[in-house]
Amino acid sequence: METYKVKQLVQVEENIVSNESRLSICLKANGFSFSLINNNNLRLLCVGEFEVDTTGSIPQVMNRIRECFSSIGIKMFKFAKTRIICQSTKNVWVPYKLYDSTKNKDYIKTVSNVLSNETVLSNTSEKLDAVSIFAYPMHTYSGVKILMPNAEYCCQHQIMAEYTYDITRFSQNTLLLNKRENACDIVLFKGNSFVLSNSFEYQEAADLIYFILFTLQQLSVDTAEVKTLLTGENYEKEELTLLRKYIKDVSFANPMENIKVGCEFDSINLQNYFLVIA
Repeated sequence: METYKVKQLVQVEENIVSNESRLSICLKANGFSFSLINNNNLRLLCVGEFEVDTTGSIPQVMNRIRECFSSIGIKMFKFAKTRIICQSTKNVWVPYKLYDSTKNKDYIKTVSNVLSNETVLSNTSEKLDAVSIFAYPMHTYSGVKILMPNAEYCCQHQIMAEYTYDITRFSQNTLLLNKRENACDIVLFKGNSFVLSNSFEYQEAADLIYFILFTLQQLSVDTAEVKTLLTGENYEKEELTLLRKYIKDVSFANPMENIKVGCEFDSINLQNYFLVIA
């Protein structure tokens, strides 16, 4: 009996060679999105999303992910590069020069409690000269680790911050918003300084704009002097209207900055796959 559902899938090539491809997976409790990119010419080969329970035991997590990829012809997990994006709300940054790997849990405890079923992971960003420390469910991490032992793990804030670093003009302020269900991740640069990454839940469009305006005010960023980029899941009409009413410069991010994307993908909204292709 199948334990998964294919929510969306666009695949350029029927037979993708795993050891010539980069795999990026963005995990959440009820499934994952992913991309496969040719490691040599950076051509996008496949994007998709599976609905599958990733909250079971370690063997269940491992076998369910394997089953999903097997359904599209991917049976070997020896990719050229593998990146696992962990959507975590427990995340903190530490300047690289001050970082002490023995204090990972202590760093997280400055922003949130670490539960007994969570593990604390870290990833160094050379671009930002900082280390991202984040908490993630232990069973999910362990299941993926067995399946893909050489994978790199990072949280969504690192993907967003490095993308913003790459595209921002150091003379301007840049705010990146990533929408996911009833939550939003944000990253803010003031000129060339990375000053904020955060996540918040919201129910109404008014809550979204209130939190953003409050954040900008607290960091002394004028709404007329910040370039705001949107990505992630589809924004409601009211959300877009309010954002453009209160913030002068609002546009959509371009997740295809550094890869080659064919016309085969014109039928889908690649903003939904920002975290796995940016």
